[in-house]
Amino acid sequence: MKLPARPRVPAPRSTDRRGRAARALVVVLLLPAGFAGCGGSAARKTAKSAHAEACAIDQTREYYCEDLLPLATSMPAPSPYEACPAMLDDPASEYDPAPPFGLFDTSYTEYTRKRAPPGHSCCYSWCDKVKLADASAPSIQTACRTATAFREEFCMAEPEGGASDGANAPYDRCPAAIVPPARAVFSSPDSAAFDAQQTAAHRAKGGSDCCYAWCSQAPPGSGLLKKR
Repeated sequence: MKLPARPRVPAPRSTDRRGRAARALVVVLLLPAGFAGCGGSAARKTAKSAHAEACAIDQTREYYCEDLLPLATSMPAPSPYEACPAMLDDPASEYDPAPPFGLFDTSYTEYTRKRAPPGHSCCYSWCDKVKLADASAPSIQTACRTATAFREEFCMAEPEGGASDGANAPYDRCPAAIVPPARAVFSSPDSAAFDAQQTAAHRAKGGSDCCYAWCSQAPPGSGLLKKR
């Protein structure tokens, strides 16, 4: 069987959030069929039309996959993934504020399971607002000149709706500069410039990421010192 083209998303991150995700799935499993509290009815309607619309301009899609397989759920995902809940409550997002829930992502679940057949993952996604920055800020050039500087990089899924201040073609759907989410990096700068070389390297592997780079400073006593 011919595998589908890799979705324009980063690979699922392996984190220590499994316990949190498992609890979230348990919460979904315990919801009664007639649940309407906390926006339950609206959430059902949203889940049924999951990903019918792309993320808006200056938004990136974030993904999370979980191998926990519930025995039954009152809000199943579409066939043939009925064993997966249609929603993931309180997803572990790298962005702030985190969304109240993530919706089952059929295409990414299919892609993930085919990577490691037979595959049991249930994958979810949601849209995050990207914090744009001034692309002309000299933060990376200045910060990299210090003896304690070290390079940091951050890649995110290419915004489906494009960017209001895009990088140069052919990467004009990527923001020219962003403020990376603090939860995802060692030190988030005021401005991280688009890195065309790193982006090209990621895309050569089949992805469509937008990558950014900057220099952070090692804390005192870390032993990290740039060779002069």
